[in-house]
Amino acid sequence: MFTPTRAGLSEILYFALPIIMSMASYTVIGFVDTWMVAQVGTAEVAAAMPAGIIAYTLTALPLGITQCVSTFAAQALGKERLDEGSIVAWQGLYLSGVVGLAFFALWPAAPHFFSPFGHEPDIIALEVVYFRIRLWGIGFSVAIGALSGFFYGMHRPKVPLAATVIANIVNVCFAYTLIFGKFGAPALGLKGAALAMVLSFVVQFAVLFRVFLSQPYATQFATRAVWKPNWVATRRLLHIGLPAGTQMAIDVLGWGVLIILMVGQFGKQQLAASNIAIQYMTVSFMPTLGLGQALTALVGRYIGEGKPDLAVQRTYEAFFLAMLYMALMGMGYVLFRFSFLSFFSQDPVVIQVGSTLLICAALLQVFDSMGITFAGALRGAGDTHWIAGLTLTLLVCVFTPLSLGSVLFTNLESLGPWLAGTINVSLFGLGLWWRFSRGRWREIDIFATQRRRRERAAASVQVAD
Repeated sequence: MFTPTRAGLSEILYFALPIIMSMASYTVIGFVDTWMVAQVGTAEVAAAMPAGIIAYTLTALPLGITQCVSTFAAQALGKERLDEGSIVAWQGLYLSGVVGLAFFALWPAAPHFFSPFGHEPDIIALEVVYFRIRLWGIGFSVAIGALSGFFYGMHRPKVPLAATVIANIVNVCFAYTLIFGKFGAPALGLKGAALAMVLSFVVQFAVLFRVFLSQPYATQFATRAVWKPNWVATRRLLHIGLPAGTQMAIDVLGWGVLIILMVGQFGKQQLAASNIAIQYMTVSFMPTLGLGQALTALVGRYIGEGKPDLAVQRTYEAFFLAMLYMALMGMGYVLFRFSFLSFFSQDPVVIQVGSTLLICAALLQVFDSMGITFAGALRGAGDTHWIAGLTLTLLVCVFTPLSLGSVLFTNLESLGPWLAGTINVSLFGLGLWWRFSRGRWREIDIFATQRRRRERAAASVQVAD
């Protein structure tokens, strides 16, 4: 049994607060964007979330890969081999460039992503427009994941925070201008919201890349000296990052397709209610995701320093913080659910349906905190394959059959997929806690390939001597 310590909680919060503030900034911007789009019309707010989810689902796989730069950077920091973190960061940037170009091949196929889900024609037309604009930002988003992962792993979380705040200010300014047609700009509605988001990605990447190449980082971390493509480092990043990206994509796919898009079959009011409930859930899980990212870097550093027991202590202390916060948020969802819904919509159907969905959101809070915390710890150790396996198993055996069954064989309407999601999140959290407590992650060596090459090179030198 691990009792939280003042020193441990202080260390976690000192490192995690800038990341949590970054996530909170995204949450605030999400609310502002959703509110502005909602002023345009119910069809627009109903279309924004499904189109955004599809775009993010496609982004999730490569983004999950590049975010694992944090694991390598943190363990490199602990081992005092700082250049190895920079090498992996460059490989993440090269990957983001390839991904950004490749995804434009999906432009003509955009209507086919939405037509199978039974949405109304006006909703599909809006979804296609929003999705196609978001394609321009995918490469930048993946590159942001690589650079943010580098700064988190090297325990420089204030850099991504500053970049996020600047980008979100840009997002709000352009969204207000382009959605409503202010300052002489055309009123583009939902299209304006998508353009504003892409522009904010460009600005965020530019800020991060400028700091990455700055003289202090070039001197300490050799960021300018190790820019060449490195197949060994790329292979190691893919080995650890591909399962993490798969897990992220499956998770987004589950909540996106099996909830948001399936809910669209029950009409725009239920779809809008589900989208608003998801928006409120970000208030709880986005800051907790920030705590999980901080934990990845802390666990990685302690493993690099050869202190796995301290990594365990910090993990349970982080879980204590996450559980406390999300349990309080869950209580808020129950007590103030009608007020929360009426902030976005005065439609009585949207308010009634959404308030019921917020109760589901409240029920899964503690288990969600468990899943986010232990996933962050396991990623810090490089134990990403098991997380992906559990996610896929639950999707196939739990989430999908329960969601489809509720839609086809019950009258629960939008509540059915949400109940399936609640059960899925609960099992995921318990499964990751069990995996972490087994301790198999202690045996993983993410730098094994590089170490074997150095050992062979050293042996060759000795033979030559």
